[in-house]
Amino acid sequence: MFDSCLLRLEGDCQLRVRKGGVEAQYGIIWQVAVAYEFLLSTLEKAKTEATHRVEPSYYSSCVNSAWAKLNKYYTKLDETPIYYAATVLHPGIQWSFLTKAYGEKEEWLFAARQLIQKLWEEEYRDLPAQWEISSSNLPAAVRAREYNPFDSFQDELISSTRHGHDEATDELERWLSTKQDIYTTYHNPLEYWSAKRFEYPRVAKMAIDIVSVPAMASECERTFSSAGSMVSPKRSRLDASTIAVTQT
Repeated sequence: MFDSCLLRLEGDCQLRVRKGGVEAQYGIIWQVAVAYEFLLSTLEKAKTEATHRVEPSYYSSCVNSAWAKLNKYYTKLDETPIYYAATVLHPGIQWSFLTKAYGEKEEWLFAARQLIQKLWEEEYRDLPAQWEISSSNLPAAVRAREYNPFDSFQDELISSTRHGHDEATDELERWLSTKQDIYTTYHNPLEYWSAKRFEYPRVAKMAIDIVSVPAMASECERTFSSAGSMVSPKRSRLDASTIAVTQT
């Protein structure tokens, strides 16, 4: 289960043909908050299961340590609005994930709303509406791909019914009050916002700025391993620029 989640977050957001001929994207930022919730819920179940095991206590200690470490980094999502905003600005999710995941923790949900609202008001709400986005390089919606426990958890978590809101004049509120029931997590949000850029110009700019950011700031371990294999002891005099060109 952990592998199916972590491997999904490693990548550069680009749509590629993967093993088995399946087209898929990895390193998508809107999945980060969902991934944390998935991993924490898995560890919560393991903690409960550990109390009924006959094995030595080290199993329970390992589970508790893993939960504590994961929770430490989960709380760091509050340091920036980007992870919450990426989830909320996905047309197939909006507030459904956070409302369901944080339903019993109103203060968490309030904090997430405040982060997104502050970003919107300070950076995007008052921008000029005259701008265009080239959609020539936007990947198509991802539908056909492997299905694993992480996908199942994600679909179940965001499947709650969305509630309508009164018509709003604020562009972000107006979009959030509009139900997007025909969209799912398998639709590419970049493609969606490219099509909506004239109807919601400022929200679209905000969404594209955020969703286009990879989930990981550094290259995944597979890239480093590839470079290490290339620069063997017999190739120790390779210039750094040559290595960079070869590995990109």
